[in-house]
Amino acid sequence: MNINTTNSPLDLKPKCKIVNIDLPKDKVIKTIQDNLIKGNDIAVGFLDTEDNHIELKVPTSQRHFWSPKMHVWIEDERGKTSLSCVVGPNKGIWNIFILFYFIAIVLTIIGIILGFIQKYNHETAYYFWAVPIGLMFLFGINLAARIGQYWGKTQVSQLKSFLSMCIDKKI
Repeated sequence: MNINTTNSPLDLKPKCKIVNIDLPKDKVIKTIQDNLIKGNDIAVGFLDTEDNHIELKVPTSQRHFWSPKMHVWIEDERGKTSLSCVVGPNKGIWNIFILFYFIAIVLTIIGIILGFIQKYNHETAYYFWAVPIGLMFLFGINLAARIGQYWGKTQVSQLKSFLSMCIDKKI
């Protein structure tokens, strides 16, 4: 079994791929499904058998604003079973971050355009102040995301331990 991680320090949704699991794909799916149905205090979720996708979350009693979700895709590659995992925030939180990034980038670009128009008209280019303000806003959004990752770190470990238990290997 190999674990491949291709994450950079800038990734907000860490990814990993676990390859060469000694269990067949059907056995991995059945084991995870049984552990989810049986109920436990480590993870809850659902299995989409159509595309072999699992969404794992921490139990409702343990969730907070920054609680992560783990998406797992079970694949069969040349007779070997592999798991592709992505850990990220709740969909609502992720959409809020995308919205804030979009607003900050658009306002920065508008500030640049209006600043050049002011400069072209030989006026004082006050709109260029949108660039450092927008960059500080982007930095603040990224800092908030990093804080969320820090607060959800123990729950990510919890989801990884559930997956480890299911495939009977240390992740």
